[in-house]
Amino acid sequence: MSFEWSSFLAAITGAVIGGLITGYFALRTTQKSHENQIAQADANELRAIQGLLQALHDEIETIHENYQEKMGSTLEALKEGEPLNFYYPLVSDFFTVYNGNSFLIGRIPDNDLRKQVVKTYTLAKGMIDSFRLNNDLVNKFEHSNKIFQETQLEIHKNHAVAHYQALIEYAKTLKQSHTVLKQEVSSLLRALRKQGVLSESGN
Repeated sequence: MSFEWSSFLAAITGAVIGGLITGYFALRTTQKSHENQIAQADANELRAIQGLLQALHDEIETIHENYQEKMGSTLEALKEGEPLNFYYPLVSDFFTVYNGNSFLIGRIPDNDLRKQVVKTYTLAKGMIDSFRLNNDLVNKFEHSNKIFQETQLEIHKNHAVAHYQALIEYAKTLKQSHTVLKQEVSSLLRALRKQGVLSESGN
């Protein structure tokens, strides 16, 4: 029986072509799967960022409204030469969302928005530190004044007067910081609302 070269070559050619076609479609399937994974990852990232922006909006809005009601309006009502002569109770952590999602803050794609978020929260944290310092000044004044009332010694009177004057001077700093913070909070909330954080769909 003679060997059919033409049949053999046709079979080999068919096998090679079939393998190439199979390999091509396998490669396309792999590429498509990879593209889908990338698209899904991008979609997940966008949802995570949008959820963060919504949470930041709600956090800063709620905290600022509470602060404005309890202390901001009091600062604004202070007359020239008046001290903020009472304690402002402060909790250890006002900014749960911001502090707990620092790894996502840097991934906010809008540069201006990202900077505004960081700037506003930095100012807010600084304001808290300023109130802590004012609380310390109040404590020093009350302590010196109490000792003076008990002893009637001039040295303790002078201490009390000095601490009271420090409160008056520091009230000016508090009022200035409050004004700046109020403006930055307003700017941040506007920027976040432009990102659609108030819409139900987040878009």
